[in-house]
Amino acid sequence: MQYDHERPRTALVAGGSGALGSAVTAILLEGGERVCVPWVVESEAERLRGEHGEAIRDGRLRLSQCDCSSLDQVAALLDVLRADWGPLWLACSLVGGWAGGTNVDEIHDMSLLDRMLTLNLRTAAVVAAEGLRHMGGAGGRIVLVGSRTALVPAAGQAAYSAAKGGVLSLVATLAEELRGTGRTANAVVPDIIDTPANRAAMPDADHSRWLPPRALGKVIAWLASADAWPVSGAAIPVSAH
Repeated sequence: MQYDHERPRTALVAGGSGALGSAVTAILLEGGERVCVPWVVESEAERLRGEHGEAIRDGRLRLSQCDCSSLDQVAALLDVLRADWGPLWLACSLVGGWAGGTNVDEIHDMSLLDRMLTLNLRTAAVVAAEGLRHMGGAGGRIVLVGSRTALVPAAGQAAYSAAKGGVLSLVATLAEELRGTGRTANAVVPDIIDTPANRAAMPDADHSRWLPPRALGKVIAWLASADAWPVSGAAIPVSAH
């Protein structure tokens, strides 16, 4: 069943102040959407204010302090957003974190697993759940971010891979639950993204083979579009080849 929605549409981009999120935020704004970016790091929010001052002044970009692992905080944010901008169209979670170098038999207090699950899976589930509760009858989109290690596990990354594997399972489950509603759920599954943090962590790698954030952002923006209505439950690999 195909649905559309009057433009501009309302988008929540959790993690929209990070390297990938900044690219997605810019692409959505360029496409005429209204974007709300929750943030927890003041310096990242300040950078977005500098980059998109006009969109903020025009009321097309809203930056809101919010911990996206908190169901109550995200619900409160979306209550206000829906009152001001109408029903949500896109619930996108780009929040995440990576940790590696620890084998399973070296995990003793499970704090590493808890941290990876919170950063990668809990945030995705919170954004999806509250996003759906704040969508209207015109349909909507959920877009989450997996990882290639969820499909091809690597030694020493069990906690991260398990969390990202949970994201892919969440997307597949949502697709079944959303059949016939005009709402879709999909995940992108990128290789290494060319971000400052990844360059700092792997300075000797061949960065030319890494995925530019804007290239991945364009795939996410397409999945968020009305044209993507036939695609749901997908885990789409994205790489620089």
